[in-house]
Amino acid sequence: MSWWLSRRCRIENEVSIKDLITILPEPLRQRSLTHPSVADPYDSNGRLEFLGDSVLNSRVAELVFHGYPELLEGDLTRIRAHLVRKSFLAAVGRTEGLEDMIESSVINDSVIADTVEGIIGAAYLIDRDLVVHTIDEIFNPSEVDTDELRDWKTLLQETLQADGLRPTYRVISKHGPAHRPSFTSEVSVEGREVATGEGSSIKESEQAAARAALEILGIRPVLRSTVEVHVSA
Repeated sequence: MSWWLSRRCRIENEVSIKDLITILPEPLRQRSLTHPSVADPYDSNGRLEFLGDSVLNSRVAELVFHGYPELLEGDLTRIRAHLVRKSFLAAVGRTEGLEDMIESSVINDSVIADTVEGIIGAAYLIDRDLVVHTIDEIFNPSEVDTDELRDWKTLLQETLQADGLRPTYRVISKHGPAHRPSFTSEVSVEGREVATGEGSSIKESEQAAARAALEILGIRPVLRSTVEVHVSA
């Protein structure tokens, strides 16, 4: 069995970013793990990151499109952005111990996230099917809580604008320790309180208030139906 086939058989049932590194020949492997801060731009992962970012966003967009047939572009964009956000990419990299493999002048979430994209880009040059399978497993849109991503304030505003009305918000209380505050906000229409909401920031409390107001007004978003995501590679 060839070097390539033996490695492919070993990882074909695994779906981690770290395992993608094992299919990379040198010097591609080293380049994918080298940040531009410590090497010539053509010997580091900047170009690979560009490719990996494009591959990741394209595939996740396809998964989200097929996974949420009832949502429009605004919600689809928010879900995709949530799945490919830097903090999540960095969390994946840290979970797999990539920070110990990266060559960089500094190791932080941004560098780790960029390296994950660089590895995806490098592996895509070698085995596109394996990369797609890995993305499908790690960046699963069915695990996203879409309610948490909805812009309830915009939805409430658009609903009220149809009747020539607009909501106003104000913070009515703040409590808890300085490092973990809790806010309560009130939303009113024409000077009358409609609902209140709580959150760890003013923004979150206003979103909670807007969501509560929509429920009081009988405006409920379409619930996601149970769907199976079948997307051809």
